[in-house]
Amino acid sequence: MKFRYLIIAASILALVSCAKEKTAGKNDEAKRFFDAWISQNYPTATRTPLGAYILSETTGTGILPEDSCYVRIKYSCYTLDGAMERTTDEKLARRCGTYDKTYYYGPVVAYRGENQESLGAGVEEALSTMRMGGRKTVVIPGWLSETKRYDKPEKYVENCSGTDYIYEFEMVECFNDVDRWERDSLLRFLAANYPAAVEDTTYQGFFYLKTRDGLDKAFSSDTTIYINYTGRLLNKRAFDTTIADTAKVWNLYSASKTYQQTKINWYSQSEDFTSITMGDSESSLIGGFSYGLNVMHPGEAGICFFISKYGYSGSGSGSTIPGYSPLIFELETTEAP
Repeated sequence: MKFRYLIIAASILALVSCAKEKTAGKNDEAKRFFDAWISQNYPTATRTPLGAYILSETTGTGILPEDSCYVRIKYSCYTLDGAMERTTDEKLARRCGTYDKTYYYGPVVAYRGENQESLGAGVEEALSTMRMGGRKTVVIPGWLSETKRYDKPEKYVENCSGTDYIYEFEMVECFNDVDRWERDSLLRFLAANYPAAVEDTTYQGFFYLKTRDGLDKAFSSDTTIYINYTGRLLNKRAFDTTIADTAKVWNLYSASKTYQQTKINWYSQSEDFTSITMGDSESSLIGGFSYGLNVMHPGEAGICFFISKYGYSGSGSGSTIPGYSPLIFELETTEAP
C-alpha cells in the first residue's frame, strides 16, 4: 500500500481515521481477536492505561513533551501481519517496496496541544511519555484511533472501530511555538544557502531574494501577468513547477500537463493580497505566493521563503507537503503579451 500523509495534516490524519457510527457490540469480536493476538505473540508486553501494548522502549535524554504543544517525530506503521503501511523513512520505504517518488519522507510535526483533534488517542498516549531522542514500538488497537477523548478506556471500544497497527516512533524534538520553530529552521537554512535573503518588516517569517532585476515600475492594477514558478520544501525537493525540465528532474513530469508560463490575474490590490488569482479558473493562491508576487516588478525574478502560516499551515497538502512546512518559491515574472 502506498505511504499516505495526512498530518500529520496530509500526514498524522491518516493515522487517526475512524468510523463514527455506533453499533452495539461491534468491537466484541475485534477485541477478542486483538487480545488473543497479543497473548499469542507478545504475552509479556506492557499494557498502557488505554489498552495499547508497548513492545519495546528506549528512554531518550531530552525533555518530556507533556508541556509542549508540538512534537516532531519519525514513524513507521505496520499491520499485525508485518506488512509496512506507512513510514517517514525513505530507505525503509524503498526496501519494503512502498516508496513513491512524489512523497515527502522525513520527520513530521504534529500538534498535540489543548483541544487537539489530529492525533488518535493511542498515538497521543504513546507520544506523551516519550523523551526527546527516545524510541518506542507499540501495538495500538483500532478503537484507539479515535480523536475524541473519553474518560474511560472501555468507551473507546464501545464507540470506535478501526485497524490494529504496530507503530515505531522516534521523538525528534518538542516545542510550543510552531511559528518560531519554523522561522528558526528557515533562518538556519537561509544562512547556509541564501544568506542575502531579507526578511519582510511587516510579515515576519517571509523572506525574499531578488535574483534578476525587473523594470522600475509596479504592476498595474486590474491586469494580467505571466509567471514561471517552482515550489520546493526546505530539503530543496520540488513539489510543483511550470518548467518541464525541472519536473523531469524531480519525477513530477506528466505528459498530460502543459508546461508553460501560467497566467496571474492581478486585480485591484487588497490588504491580504487575496485578489491575486491564478489561471482562467481564477484559483486562489496561498498567502506567501501572493505576497512574493506583490513585492516583485515586471520582468523580475526572485525567490521567496516563508513559514507555513503563509502556506498550508498544519494541514499540509497531500502526500508531498507535510503540515507545518516552510516553503520556497522561485518566481519569474513577465508582463502580459
